[in-house]
Amino acid sequence: MLRLTQTDAGIAALLQTGTGPAASLLAAWSAGGGHWSLSPPAPLRGAKLTSASFGPAGAAAVVLTGNHAETIAAAAGPWRRLPALPPATATLAPGPGGGWDALAVHRTKLAVWRLAPGGGAWAATQTINVPIEFGSSG
Repeated sequence: MLRLTQTDAGIAALLQTGTGPAASLLAAWSAGGGHWSLSPPAPLRGAKLTSASFGPAGAAAVVLTGNHAETIAAAAGPWRRLPALPPATATLAPGPGGGWDALAVHRTKLAVWRLAPGGGAWAATQTINVPIEFGSSG
């Protein structure tokens, strides 16, 4: 079990089967708590999960080592490999209309990159300077 969360559609989970190069990722959903639906496996090809997020209706997105990410919309759908992530992407968040936002952090800057539904490239949409007093934590 890698992640377990409550979504607007019920409970969603991310599971890993196997180890090493034979490891795969599965998503699982339960609307009423009794019956679980499983996704097809997504081979990890030696990559490891660095973050996971869930969107509307239990859609899931995972960020993997090697600058890769995959999403799945529902149990009956396939995993979709996204284009290479923008540098320093920490996590993905649901974007408007079914797309995804990549949140990338570098020191005191948060950059938001958007991938439109079915899009082939990330587009920079916002940069935020976050005021941080270095050395202030004691």
